[in-house]
Amino acid sequence: MRPALVTVLLSAAAVAGYFGYRYFSAAPGTALPEDAGDGAAPASEIALADELPEIVLADLAGAPTSIASWPDRPLLINFWATWCAPCLREIPLLKSFQTEHADVQIVGIAVDRLPPVQSFAAEMDFNYPILVGQNDATEAAAALGVQVLALPITVFTDPAGAILGIHTGEIHAEHLENYAAVLGELAAGRIDRGAARARIAGTM
Repeated sequence: MRPALVTVLLSAAAVAGYFGYRYFSAAPGTALPEDAGDGAAPASEIALADELPEIVLADLAGAPTSIASWPDRPLLINFWATWCAPCLREIPLLKSFQTEHADVQIVGIAVDRLPPVQSFAAEMDFNYPILVGQNDATEAAAALGVQVLALPITVFTDPAGAILGIHTGEIHAEHLENYAAVLGELAAGRIDRGAARARIAGTM
């Protein structure tokens, strides 16, 4: 067999194996998340809810936990997975932000199976809570207005549970600094919720 043909066949087998793994490792009926890298989803795929909906997912011990468990605090909700490279790159930055901004509560939502998330969390030593689900986490993202789950995704709220914005793709320090500044100006009464949303969206 010619070397070129062997290379083509091996490449095809590798691609088929990868997608086979992604398909069979997901729970039945689970929409397979996509790795967004550092890009953003088209605007047509995001129609934000105004208020934080009721979301209940398992914590790392398997206990049902409501997103309302942290009342009267701004929430930064980060959807991630153990197999998502940009998601993993974000985690040290999110941990640092949580340490520096104790008034904000980060909540990680792993779109993944519980056992690998438990193993990963034991090594990562998160300083913010992690909730876990596959179908349930996908449905939670949809309730927030995300129609295509391209990880990572970060949702920003104010202390009253109003959704201020969403970032699709890898988050960077400037996004977090902007969020902290917006929360400060909102709390001081210098901007209203509409202006806060525009600032998070980068339109003003």
